Amino acid sequence: MIYLNKILPYFFYPTTIILMLLIWGIISKKRVLFFIASAIFLVTSNPMISDQMLHHLEKDQIKKSIEDVNQADAIVVLSGMLTSISSNQGIVHEWSDPDRFFGGLELIEANKSERIIFTGGKLPWQKNDGTEGEVLASYAKKFGINSQLIQITKEVQNTEDEAKAVRELLAKEKLNRIILVTSAFHMPRAKSLFEKQGLEVQPYPVDFKIEANNRTILDFLPSARAMKDFEFSIRELLGRAYYQVKGL
Repeated sequence: MIYLNKILPYFFYPTTIILMLLIWGIISKKRVLFFIASAIFLVTSNPMISDQMLHHLEKDQIKKSIEDVNQADAIVVLSGMLTSISSNQGIVHEWSDPDRFFGGLELIEANKSERIIFTGGKLPWQKNDGTEGEVLASYAKKFGINSQLIQITKEVQNTEDEAKAVRELLAKEKLNRIILVTSAFHMPRAKSLFEKQGLEVQPYPVDFKIEANNRTILDFLPSARAMKDFEFSIRELLGRAYYQVKGL
């Protein structure tokens, strides 16, 4: 199922649609298909449009100060911030974005809970032996977090798995109030899934994608970064739609 979930979005990506239109145009010799492909490229590679897509994903998400966060039974840090790299010492890890990790550490150091839970993210094609949660737990200990405050869920592959695994951990002690730490774009979907598991969720969004910058001439020029952000937004919107259709 995880392979299907990862592959399906490609059929909605601008790069896939543009490529199909170009191939169709070459085969059918219809010039209008090349104009359509060009129009899609100009729209989806425009930074102003991709920024609006990201704005939509992060709508209603506000960067909180630590003082605005209430205490809870657990701080839950979702996976998705490490990459696995081959080296002469085997598989090592690098940060793709550490905001979730340091957001969780900030909360535990501020005594917002007596436990921090890292989810055990691992996808079938990843070569690393352990889960992301195990790696993050080891990093947290190096940063001085007491090992007795740290918990790791079982192996999970997506956000729905994470919500179920966290519920299982907390249900053993009849706890249900959590501070959820994840990226701002991901928070609406994650919060909904955790609440469906009967958990009381206090969101702590991090890793905001939209910067507080003024517009420049560069915002009107096509860019690969803008198309990447557009496709990134499409993937997240499809994820939200999937769980809505599924009734979660």
